[in-house]
Amino acid sequence: MQDIIIKERPASITCIFPSTLLNVDKSVNAIKKFIIDKKICCNLFELIYILREALNNAVIHGNRNNDALQVECTVALEHDKLSIVVSDQGAGFDWRAHLLKKKVPTDASSGRGIHSLSHYGFTVSYNESGNTLYLTKKII
Repeated sequence: MQDIIIKERPASITCIFPSTLLNVDKSVNAIKKFIIDKKICCNLFELIYILREALNNAVIHGNRNNDALQVECTVALEHDKLSIVVSDQGAGFDWRAHLLKKKVPTDASSGRGIHSLSHYGFTVSYNESGNTLYLTKKII
């Protein structure tokens, strides 16, 4: 199995990895270190929660835990905006139908993650097929 690839630039970090939850942990840790080292002003707890939610969804729902498929995540600082892009190699999903759901039952085994992304102030969008997630948030 291929290992995680981390590409750091002055204002961004990209992690590319085979779809395993262990690699989600490694990616989140690398991104957390990048955010701290760059002194990017944001709520670190919220950012880590959002990253885990997005990356876990890509691994579990997008790539169906198939470690032959990769997930790519880029976190970038653009002026006063933090952007996150998460792509998987899965077929995608009908994100429009999920965004239209106003409330997810509390006992549901999945489906809450997509709503929590906007709850934390991120603007949420997807590519047409639903296998790339775009998140943006204004930061101070």
